[in-house]
Amino acid sequence: MKNKLIFNLILLLMVALGCADTPAIAKEAEKPDTAVASAVTTGTPALEVPEWYFDFGEVKEGTDYVHAFVIRNKGTGVLEIKKVQPG
Repeated sequence: MKNKLIFNLILLLMVALGCADTPAIAKEAEKPDTAVASAVTTGTPALEVPEWYFDFGEVKEGTDYVHAFVIRNKGTGVLEIKKVQPG
């Protein structure tokens, strides 16, 4: 069950980052060969996680529990999350 929870959290993290509001990068992507370089080198990322901890309380074995953690980039640069480790 712990592995399933970890998998769901990582999957949610990937989806949240993929759906992030990045209109400046989308505009830059229209320019070939310059989009990646300019998006990475301009601005500063700023991680915002309103809820760092969630307690499921008492749980029953064999039951799936899901919780979505919201992760936002409030900065002007590209935020890269390179490693996720459950705690």
